[in-house]
Amino acid sequence: MSNLLFAGGAVVQGTTLSGIFGNQLVTGGAIQPSSQACIIDLTPPTFGGITLLARGALGQLRASWASAIDLSSPIRYEVYVQEAPASNLFNVANIALVTTNLQVDIFFLADGTLLQSGRNYFVGVRAVDAVGNRDNNIVSFSQTTPGITGATNATISGVFAVNTSNQLIASFWVTDNDGVINNPSRLGLASYVIYDQNGSLVPSMSQNNIAADSEGFYEINPVISVLDLDNTYYTVKVTIFVDGIAIVYNLPITYAEAGPQYEPRAVFSIDATNQLQATIWITKNGEQISNNLGTASYAVYNKDGVALGISQSGIVADVNGLFKTTPVLAMALTDLTHYTVIFSITADGAVRKGAIGITVAE
Repeated sequence: MSNLLFAGGAVVQGTTLSGIFGNQLVTGGAIQPSSQACIIDLTPPTFGGITLLARGALGQLRASWASAIDLSSPIRYEVYVQEAPASNLFNVANIALVTTNLQVDIFFLADGTLLQSGRNYFVGVRAVDAVGNRDNNIVSFSQTTPGITGATNATISGVFAVNTSNQLIASFWVTDNDGVINNPSRLGLASYVIYDQNGSLVPSMSQNNIAADSEGFYEINPVISVLDLDNTYYTVKVTIFVDGIAIVYNLPITYAEAGPQYEPRAVFSIDATNQLQATIWITKNGEQISNNLGTASYAVYNKDGVALGISQSGIVADVNGLFKTTPVLAMALTDLTHYTVIFSITADGAVRKGAIGITVAE
């Protein structure tokens, strides 16, 4: 069959062919390759019907099925859509679309009406071989839709925090109009990265391939924090694949239960030989700590905030957690004015800063 002009509805083996309209030219034998095929193949495809129906992030319905088996290819699939009830679903008037794929996104009914919010729709699929034989399965699935939004209505919520062990922990999830999404067929893997206040990526603070639990919640593997939450702020960029679409949201980071409170402390003094010396230490929740310590440093500034060139870095703590500076000549501190020392200590993987004043007497 080729180059046939249909003046009315097309009927092959007693079945009206969907997608062919009046006065339509069908060329190349796309529907029926030969008259011999019509005589030999009278068997419809072996097909089990629709196997999955889920909601898409844009409000559409996503239907899928396994491949049909038949001698006459190609096989096309008619997708029937009808608002509840399911009776009379497999009427050709309910064919919303025809495809050769094994999955489709359904946005509208056969008459072109978009899916509406809160409506329950039944969907079924039948296979049709190249000579028009159609299977007669009656399998259908139903789903209530949020309506076609034209843009995703899924949002990500959650909590990222640094706990009392200085570990970054987090739990996050994705919601739509019906609440937290927990359907495993809709949820893909998640990931996150962290940016500082300057928009720079924080190294070693990221994770990929995070899977949701049975309730739809994503939990990260706790990692030691390198974040300086006392002196800057950060943004977590979270990505979750929902219905095959990447949903991206930014979330803040907070201390868990106010987090551990660090307080760098120091004593600076000038001895009888006019040398500046100091002892520096740090407390955590009011208690001096002696483990998980890095190095310390300091620099001296005058009352106008100008550095005087008196500084030291790379100071190592002793077994008691005390950082003792190397004495330096304090000739610059002789004008009976006020000076400020800015000092820092690396503790639990983050830099903690403090300040203390020096008043020089006669």
